[in-house]
Amino acid sequence: MKDIKCGLKECKYNKGYCCCAKDINVSTQTDCLTYSPDEKKRSSLFEAADDFIPANYSVDTAVTCTAKCIFNKNNRCISNGITVMGQGNGDVVCLTYIKD
Repeated sequence: MKDIKCGLKECKYNKGYCCCAKDINVSTQTDCLTYSPDEKKRSSLFEAADDFIPANYSVDTAVTCTAKCIFNKNNRCISNGITVMGQGNGDVVCLTYIKD
């Protein structure tokens, strides 16, 4: 899957709001288990610096998912793309989830 949007600027896999991880694991509760904060991004002096990184759509990411979702086929996500965001309470979730 090449269309993975990520709203978590501080994740080390986020490049211009695109996920560049080789694979992503989404839990039964729709949490992104691959999320990994990058301390360099967190401590950046310029708040908008990451916004100017060009999007990287070249990574073909495998998405493993155990959520009961209409896009889950044999624990693989078959959606054309997903969006991952934080919920403000520390949870990092897949917003593309649609209950099966």
